[in-house]
Amino acid sequence: MSIISIENLSNEVFYIIFDYLDGYHIYKAFFNLNDRFQQLLNSSSLLFKIKLNSPTDEIYTKIFEQLLLINRHQIYSLHLWILQNEHFFSSFPIDSSLDHLESLALARIKLTTLSSLLSNLTYLPRLFSLTIDAWRTLKDLSDVYRLIFTLLKLKYIKCIAEDLKRSISLPFALKNQTSTIEHLVIDHSCTFKELSTILSYTPQLRHLHFSHLNDSYPIIQITILPMILSNLS
Repeated sequence: MSIISIENLSNEVFYIIFDYLDGYHIYKAFFNLNDRFQQLLNSSSLLFKIKLNSPTDEIYTKIFEQLLLINRHQIYSLHLWILQNEHFFSSFPIDSSLDHLESLALARIKLTTLSSLLSNLTYLPRLFSLTIDAWRTLKDLSDVYRLIFTLLKLKYIKCIAEDLKRSISLPFALKNQTSTIEHLVIDHSCTFKELSTILSYTPQLRHLHFSHLNDSYPIIQITILPMILSNLS
């Protein structure tokens, strides 16, 4: 039985393998092996999917810093579990240089930090998917949704929060305020009026999922929807 060295595998096979791995693990395992793997990791054919769950871990943070320094243009998705680290985005800004970033997930982040970050996301040319897990850090989601609807490239948005009652105070959207969102997941409590207001910003919506509707008899109010969602399936 012949033994095949891993280095005999083609670049295409490695790219298929890398597609199933987190960017941190790819970098940690292959970056310092030899020149061939360094060239593979720096190739525009490779896009990194990164989950950072330990922002205080020194080794994890160092590799993440290398990725952002050398491979910013190859980062495809980021899942950041930041907890209450207010200084993280000062060290690792998310800006227009992440020009291949298509998917971003943020968890447990303070409102002041999140508001500043969402404002910067307007400069990302390919950000199509955004997930925000507010946990118990955000009780008023008004500014969150207001800033989300300024992101003109978004196709998918998911907003998650614990079962505590949330407040959403937005005016109904004007014609020039509508978004490109097609898939909306509202995983937090809201009233039917708040839901209607959110939907006024999403005329291109195709898929809607919501839970924790607070109204006792929402079916009676169905006629007050602010617009017809003709694409909804």
